[in-house]
Amino acid sequence: MEHKITKLPKSEIEILATIPFSEFEPQIKRAAVLLSEENDIKGFRRGRAPYEIIKNRLGEMAIYERAANLTIRQNYTELLKKVSTDTQKKDFTPIGRPEITITKLAPGNDLEFKIKVALLPKVELPDYKSLVQKVVKNKKAVSVDEEEIQKTLDWIRESRAPLVTVNRPAQKGDAVEIDFTASQNMVKIEGLDSKNHPLTIGQNKFLPGLEDQLLGMKAGEEKNFSLIAPENWHDQNLAGKKLDFKITLKLVQEKIIPELNDEFAKSIGKFSSLEDLKKNIRDGLTKEKEAREKQKTRSAIIEEIISPLKIEIPEVLIISELAKMLQEMKNGIEDMQMNWADYLLHIKKSEEDLKKEWRGEAEKRVRAALALREIARLEKIEPSAEEVETAANQYLAQFETPEEARKNIDPEELKEYTKGVLRNEKVFELLENV
Repeated sequence: MEHKITKLPKSEIEILATIPFSEFEPQIKRAAVLLSEENDIKGFRRGRAPYEIIKNRLGEMAIYERAANLTIRQNYTELLKKVSTDTQKKDFTPIGRPEITITKLAPGNDLEFKIKVALLPKVELPDYKSLVQKVVKNKKAVSVDEEEIQKTLDWIRESRAPLVTVNRPAQKGDAVEIDFTASQNMVKIEGLDSKNHPLTIGQNKFLPGLEDQLLGMKAGEEKNFSLIAPENWHDQNLAGKKLDFKITLKLVQEKIIPELNDEFAKSIGKFSSLEDLKKNIRDGLTKEKEAREKQKTRSAIIEEIISPLKIEIPEVLIISELAKMLQEMKNGIEDMQMNWADYLLHIKKSEEDLKKEWRGEAEKRVRAALALREIARLEKIEPSAEEVETAANQYLAQFETPEEARKNIDPEELKEYTKGVLRNEKVFELLENV
């Protein structure tokens, strides 16, 4: 088998290969048998029809095309080994599906074909340890002050406050229920009306100024007033327009904020005292801040390493990353109980529009992944089989049954994904301690 290699842009190569007819001919006979087994040919049992009969019924080119596919598949691995030897690449790793084109296929002739394949690009890293040292040196120590703890305590007290119906004018902080309608030029606005609508005066979660109009009203009272919708109002048809409201206050409830003491702490969990609750809050806030600082540091580390990199990124890697990003967003939208198609209609964009917008970020993510992979190779970092299995099993535990897991997860894909995640984690742990 002869071959010629042509280097293409974006870490791709084209291989032009020729297989002599003497090596191709046995596959022609095998192809005829396979076609005979797959097709009903009158007068013959499947797999028993002679070559000439198959040729007359299905056409000789059908046999040759099948034989070409068999031959290429049989020789593909050997061809790549030869190309790897010829190019003298230490890390010759084809990625994605090869693009195969048959360039010569005729009775009695040698078989010629072209294979275009993307290769994992070569990554020449900078002095990443020196770059990382600068980032790690600027890492901030996290701390939690008393004001932050008090804000959390206030939020807990607010969320645990019982509501008591009162017969007095509404004031800031009260929980109320209202019936309301809105109109413009005496025409009712569809969708801007509600019955027994709950809100808390002072949270400003509705049209600006509406909650102020409720101050001083008592249950059962009605009120008419006008407001100007802000320019950034979500309904642009109403933005900046005068809206006329009719409101009936149905219910006024006062929040009884519990006293902050040991009894309150005991009432919300397994806390022995208020100090115990404060310690739990401090620990939780500290962990949150540490996680944010860790992510911030890792982002800075990656930015320092990949900024000077010059890599020819194969298109197949960018396409794959864009597909991952799209799936991540779909999962997030579905987690919020929203329909993906409806979401696209709402933002007035197609999946292709999103991919175009994300292309730069996808390239950056690919560059980061390639850099981390190369550091792992240089530092001989690889998670053990036991670590991979343990992490994979933890992921599978989210499914209710093994059958559900098998239906949703490809075991080999999960293994490779888990291995990559663990490897990257080990690389970051190394870099954070250089």
